[in-house]
Amino acid sequence: MRKKRGIVKRRETGIKYEISRKNLHYEKALDEIIRIFETENYRDRTINDYRRNWREFFKIIGKENVFDVTREDFRKYIRQRMQMDGLAAGTVNIRLGGVKSIFSRLVKEGILTENPGKDIPKLRTDEKPIFAFSDRQLKRLFSIIDKTSVAGYRDYVAMITMLYCGLRANEIENLEISDIDFDNSVIMLPGSKNKNRKIRAVPMNRKVREELRQLIIENQENFGEDVTHVFLTTFGEPIHHGLIRKRMHKYGKDAGLIDEARVSPHSLRHTFAIRYLKNGGDIRTLQMILGHSDITTTQVYLRYNNDDIIEQYNKATENDDLNL
Repeated sequence: MRKKRGIVKRRETGIKYEISRKNLHYEKALDEIIRIFETENYRDRTINDYRRNWREFFKIIGKENVFDVTREDFRKYIRQRMQMDGLAAGTVNIRLGGVKSIFSRLVKEGILTENPGKDIPKLRTDEKPIFAFSDRQLKRLFSIIDKTSVAGYRDYVAMITMLYCGLRANEIENLEISDIDFDNSVIMLPGSKNKNRKIRAVPMNRKVREELRQLIIENQENFGEDVTHVFLTTFGEPIHHGLIRKRMHKYGKDAGLIDEARVSPHSLRHTFAIRYLKNGGDIRTLQMILGHSDITTTQVYLRYNNDDIIEQYNKATENDDLNL
């Protein structure tokens, strides 16, 4: 009597699947890869993104077995996300990249022999415009803030810190008193708070230093000496994710800026970068301040100083006497 081939456990992965039928449910594959990512200290947010994109992919293609996935399934996913769901090409690239990464890891772990999406190229994308504030818009925006209130002064300090230091919204949300070196006028962001996981030193000007110091003093007076975070709610707790973005949108609406500017924390970061270069800063130090791992990401700001472009154009053409 011929012995039947049963369920085999791959030692190197811990995944059970029926080799003869090449059957592996996408949830089982996901569980194994997530365990590997956890042992490699991937951040929770990154793991959650992988998990969401992987499940979304299989839901759209209508399959459950990872061995059944083909290149045409990837094309089906792309068509669905772009034509039916209206996602931008850049967004589809990001989500699809996560799916490809899991397939690549399945190949690396010896579970699959080939990544079915390896030959699917990234979608072509147009360069996105960078939204920054003009000086006039900044004055209108900041004039709306009520600095006499606890929440208003907190918002004001958060916004000038982003404007003059180029911090991201999540870096503001997670900023702790211990991250600030007042003696040397620098914010030292540890790798755990940086997108690229590297320590980053962000210089402060006198205005930011003084306002941060004052905010901390008032927080300690209002909520006690044991507060750890810089930006707190009116109840003395660290602000939650998205609060500053929401508050900025309200300020922009009240200032009448919604129709002419993108009022968001990242626009303040963009404004910092453009003003930094315009006022004589160099691209290399800007890269380090912003925390970009690749300088090409920073170089995009060289193309977004419209005032300088117009000024130089006017200088170059003011003596042009050609009259047609």
